[in-house]
Amino acid sequence: MVLVRSAAGLLVLTASASAWAGGLFLPGSGAISTARAGAAIASADDGEALALNPAGLAKARGTTITVSAALIRYYMEFTRAGTYDDLSDGTQPYEGQPFPTVENDPDPPLGIGSYQPIPVIAIVSDLGGRVKGLHVAAGLYAPNGYPFRDMSNGYQFQTSETGDYSAAPPPTRYDILNQESQLLLPSVAVAYRITSDLHVGARFSAGRAKAKSQLATWGTPLNVEEDVRDDTLFTAEVADGFVPMWSAGLTYRPTPWLELAAVYTSRAVIRGKGTAKSLPGPDVRNADGTPRVIGPRPDALAQCETGGTMEAQKACITVQLPMHAEVGARYKFLDNNGALRGDLELNVGWENWGQRCDFTSEGILEDPECSSPGQYLVVVDSAIYENGMPSDSPTIKTNFVNLGLQDTFSVRLGGSYLIGLDSGDPEAGRTIVLRGGVGYDTRAARENWLRSNFDGAARLTTTLGAAYRTPRFDVNIGGGLVYEGSNTNVAKCNPTPEDTRCNPDGTLTPLDDREGPDPTNPILAPEAQWENPIAGGTYKSHYLLFMLGFSTWF
Repeated sequence: MVLVRSAAGLLVLTASASAWAGGLFLPGSGAISTARAGAAIASADDGEALALNPAGLAKARGTTITVSAALIRYYMEFTRAGTYDDLSDGTQPYEGQPFPTVENDPDPPLGIGSYQPIPVIAIVSDLGGRVKGLHVAAGLYAPNGYPFRDMSNGYQFQTSETGDYSAAPPPTRYDILNQESQLLLPSVAVAYRITSDLHVGARFSAGRAKAKSQLATWGTPLNVEEDVRDDTLFTAEVADGFVPMWSAGLTYRPTPWLELAAVYTSRAVIRGKGTAKSLPGPDVRNADGTPRVIGPRPDALAQCETGGTMEAQKACITVQLPMHAEVGARYKFLDNNGALRGDLELNVGWENWGQRCDFTSEGILEDPECSSPGQYLVVVDSAIYENGMPSDSPTIKTNFVNLGLQDTFSVRLGGSYLIGLDSGDPEAGRTIVLRGGVGYDTRAARENWLRSNFDGAARLTTTLGAAYRTPRFDVNIGGGLVYEGSNTNVAKCNPTPEDTRCNPDGTLTPLDDREGPDPTNPILAPEAQWENPIAGGTYKSHYLLFMLGFSTWF
């Protein structure tokens, strides 16, 4: 369906504000924590704690204002294994040639070149001490992630019978062609000092998410040749105006030199609604040979929303962001007077990407209200039109996509070293702070399930940073590399019109046993989709990070 792949863009877009990294999200939130490779749930003590661990807000000084950002660029290329199939009519010059390498070449609408700033803006206050031990905070942030894709290689989809089909189509077109997303999450939080050593906090966030996606689907049920003339180009735009989530955390200092922390972030269910447009290729035709026309489902039969038009049908998806938990321990290096000279922090995290919903043998949810991070329920109120009227058969199916995800685990080690510029005392005046960190995240995608529109690779993060701090403000900078290297999906088979099945006995592999994604076909239920692995090949990817932030307190 049109929104099957768009759901992945929405998932990126509506990411939780915790320091998620495995799956889609990079470590940290803002300049300081990102420069520590995300190892900051125990040490965060300014506005960044709003996103990392709300209990850390209780450490803020008086009223603190934080404006911070990480600038992220995702470099990714995909080389699909094999060659373009020979077409039945043998007319295209690229037949039999190796698939080209496709590079991500995005242009984020609010970016600096291809770099996207991911902000954290927060105000924290102790209310002048009116309620002893209480801190409140408000602000907005976005998760560290990069949902922008342009995997089209400049390809222009042709819909006319007289179009130019001599240009080789990108082998990523069934996964993603173009994608862009935007999100800001307004948040409020409260933190309380139960004792001088035990702090607790909670945050509530809600924002509006928007995403645009473009991809190709099979316009005919058995396009195993991957003939572009049998494709349909889909463009979708979806949004959810209210995505609530919450987080709770604590910090505990059993000794002056040791701090412990824990934080939990709830799952978030996104119910996106929007519109979908379709452009069938010239060979996408009805049984009588007339060109395929897709229009709105009659309002009386609408399953998503009424009011669709021939130009834009209504579409709905349900997707979940997983629950997440993280624990940490921080060792503080203190001088003889108890002043902080440096610290070292270890964080361990878990994300529940592997949660699944149960489906019937017809590919329908057992529980229509169920949601999971790697299975997106998709409803498009579209119908196939014949003679100007919607036809009952074939119909556009309610569908879902399986991203093949599993739970992820992360470990992060980061720290800092303080250099006092006034009398050598880092807490008495001006200070230089040096930071760094390293982290590792297990892969979110199961074996052979890596793909272009969803970053499910394992990753190694290394970061460095520095700050100039005075008694009234600090300025923070940093940079980093998130290395994912080269990863390969093994394609199980390559069906042809003469040999259409991947299994020797001619059966279709059950959905749960398939080894990678297949093209989506809007007139087939998922379990009836013909196997045609589209993600077999090699992915090479990494991120570059730059950080800049400012905080002041009074």
